Amino acid sequence: MSKKTSVIAHYHDDKFQMEFTIQNNKNGYNHFLKYLNKIDQFQLVFESTGIYSRGMVQFCRVNQINYIEMNPLEAKFKTTSLRSWKTDQSDAHKLALLAPSLKSMDSLNTKQDIFFELRERARFHLEIENDQNRLKIMIIELLHQTFPGLEKLFKNRYSIIALNIAEIYSHPDFVQQEDIDTLTSIIFESTDKGLSTQKAENYALKLYKLARESYPNVNQTSFLVKKVQLLIQQLKNSIQQLSQLDKEMVELSQQLECFEVIRSIPGIGELTAAMIIGELGDITKFKSNKQLNAYVGIDIKRYQSGNTQYRDTINKRGNKKARRLLFWVVMNIIRGQRHYDNHIIDYYYKLKKQPNEKPHKTAVVACMNRLLKTIHYLVTNNRLYDYQMSPH
Repeated sequence: MSKKTSVIAHYHDDKFQMEFTIQNNKNGYNHFLKYLNKIDQFQLVFESTGIYSRGMVQFCRVNQINYIEMNPLEAKFKTTSLRSWKTDQSDAHKLALLAPSLKSMDSLNTKQDIFFELRERARFHLEIENDQNRLKIMIIELLHQTFPGLEKLFKNRYSIIALNIAEIYSHPDFVQQEDIDTLTSIIFESTDKGLSTQKAENYALKLYKLARESYPNVNQTSFLVKKVQLLIQQLKNSIQQLSQLDKEMVELSQQLECFEVIRSIPGIGELTAAMIIGELGDITKFKSNKQLNAYVGIDIKRYQSGNTQYRDTINKRGNKKARRLLFWVVMNIIRGQRHYDNHIIDYYYKLKKQPNEKPHKTAVVACMNRLLKTIHYLVTNNRLYDYQMSPH
């Protein structure tokens, strides 16, 4: 399958029947459906080609056709021959001959739709977070020019109240034009969280002091002041939109049994559980945790030939987005260790304290392996996490 066309190869009992090409549009799929309607029984198999193969997936689901969507790496291993010859036509014939030995997917399985939606939402979440991080850097750099020292006002410089105040008072001259009562009132109204009047007044006094001590690079009429205000508005809108999208992602993932299972692991919250499901998909399709490791790309790559032997490393051949997510999850579990018991934390410090101490990154990757093993066991057996039953 390519962007515009798909090559169809039809075999029956390993005997070639027909080859033709269709356009990846409505007319092309209708022509293909008419051809399929003439066949009593068939098995449809194609290689996943990113967004280009999704049209075929939708075609199969709409017309209730069971299909096999092969991972490109798996397809390469199963179709590679000594002869180096790769074309769309040859790939179609190789895949067709593989069909009898493969297991088809249920086109009516609604869970597949949920897994697909969760994956797209989880990846969009990470894209928005990257955009937000870029905006945060730009805002801080601009505030260092328009209002140096303002970042000292609140502990979290990117909280809603901090962003609201930075938007209103993006230059110290704006602060000095107000009295303490007005500043106190504006700070009090800049958050929907419980903020006492006294605390708001303390913030107002601190803000007034910062404004007097600040020495900006530009005056209050500079475009940079307007620019930082616009960027803060973008960041606030992005935070609000992401919060709503995350809420919808959690609600969607709660339809799956595995959600509560993964959620039961200490250190994994609702949003994290939803994102893990989004990246790993249907965990029950993996026969073992080793297959899950290979999918993520943290299985061991070993090379030894004669007297030559390289140090073992991870393959990094699987889902790099899942790999990045799991690294972040393990780091969060370790950071929150004082709030709960988790055998992943125990394993991390065991690796760090053993005679041959492991480097931090190596220990975290090993913990990712242990976490995947735990998730696979709990999900396939439909059991909640129990620290007393976990390996120590």
